[in-house]
Amino acid sequence: MRAQLRLGRAAWLVLSVVPIALAFSHRETPDGDGPGWLDEGRGRVRVEPVGPTLVHSGVVRAATQTTMIPEIDLVSGVPPTLGTLGIALPTRIIEIVPEGSTVKEGDPICRFDPSVYEEQARLQRIEVDRCRSSLAVAERDLAVAQAELIAFREGDRVQQERRLETELAMARVELSRAEDSLSWSQRMGTLGYLASADLAEQRLARLRAEIARENAELALQTFLRTTVEKQLRDLEARVERAQTSRAFAAEALNAAEARQEHLDQQVSHCTMTAPHDGTVLYADIAWREYYQVREGAEVYPHLPLFVLPDLSRLEVEIQVHERLSSLVDEGQQATASFEAFPGRSSPARVSSVDLLPTPDWYHFGEWHQFRVRLALDEAPSGLLPEMTAEVVLQTGPSTPALTVPSVAVAWDEGGPYCVVETPLGQVLRPVRVDRGTTDRLVVLEGLESGETVLLLPRRHNRRKEGSRWPPDP
Repeated sequence: MRAQLRLGRAAWLVLSVVPIALAFSHRETPDGDGPGWLDEGRGRVRVEPVGPTLVHSGVVRAATQTTMIPEIDLVSGVPPTLGTLGIALPTRIIEIVPEGSTVKEGDPICRFDPSVYEEQARLQRIEVDRCRSSLAVAERDLAVAQAELIAFREGDRVQQERRLETELAMARVELSRAEDSLSWSQRMGTLGYLASADLAEQRLARLRAEIARENAELALQTFLRTTVEKQLRDLEARVERAQTSRAFAAEALNAAEARQEHLDQQVSHCTMTAPHDGTVLYADIAWREYYQVREGAEVYPHLPLFVLPDLSRLEVEIQVHERLSSLVDEGQQATASFEAFPGRSSPARVSSVDLLPTPDWYHFGEWHQFRVRLALDEAPSGLLPEMTAEVVLQTGPSTPALTVPSVAVAWDEGGPYCVVETPLGQVLRPVRVDRGTTDRLVVLEGLESGETVLLLPRRHNRRKEGSRWPPDP
């Protein structure tokens, strides 16, 4: 009886324990001949610093990017043309580098037809020569007028004044001689030695001498008071007119030379060169349905033609809400991951933070955010501007913690687990994890430092190739 009872208890124990053991044996024992594992590589459990973080989505930008716009403009005297986008410049694209080309600073990117601008520059050179000739004539006239003014002031005036003074002195001497002769004649006439006719002749000679003296005095006074001033004013006016003509000619020459320089610049601007190293991208994506950047295309003023980002210097731009802006500062370390490169991350650091916030118009301007730029220490090959990114900012001190690659942790009905490689084979081991970095989780329980785990583990039934048991969670 007791033997039967013991046998019943043993059977009950076997029937109770064996199903439980079979249910959980795949979580604690090596696989042996049972289902195997498929994976995407191996990862290592290790200790690394982990701290409080701030996670933000962002966009990849080029640290140096230039939007290239034609610097040529409409030319007076040349009728504008009407294109698909409005008034076009009097030129067209005749040479262009293929989109995606890598260029160095100073390399030509696009060339416009310069014939109109070259013809205008040639005509303007003729105008410049004419203005130079006019200026030379004006300078000569000014020099002549100035010489005549100096000659009158220092030569003709003095000479003419001295001549009039000499004539006045001679007239006074003649008057004195006539008076002496008349006095002598009157005495002689009183004594009867001189006829009355001769005496009358002497009186007439004295009168003529007095009139000559008065005329000489009047001539000298008129010259000093009126003639000198009139001639000085006439000569000074001629100098002023010559100076005005010269100034006008000089101004006309300056204007002609400025226009000549402008037209020469327009000719040089018909060749667009790279302002820095970068990759050429056509900027017609917004209006490509109506206009395409190509050979033979019209050129419009202020219409962007190319975008030249420097792909060797990429950065990530994020928008941080003003409530969290105090947690971000220049030089702060971060980690950036990209949707185009899953499982890969790049170290980064905060290079700049805007001083003022900008409204977020996606939320009708109710939110204000600070634009933060992060420089990438090493960008993944193939990373391009406008790609999406996720940035993890270290906002506090880090502490050492045991971590495992996030892609090595899988979940089933029993919770998270990892597949660990051991000397006895691949073992499924339940784990407890917590948030860590962008690509690693903090291990709270179940793993040890230095262990090797499978990345993206999934079951594989060896008896039937390609089947999965149990199915992937």
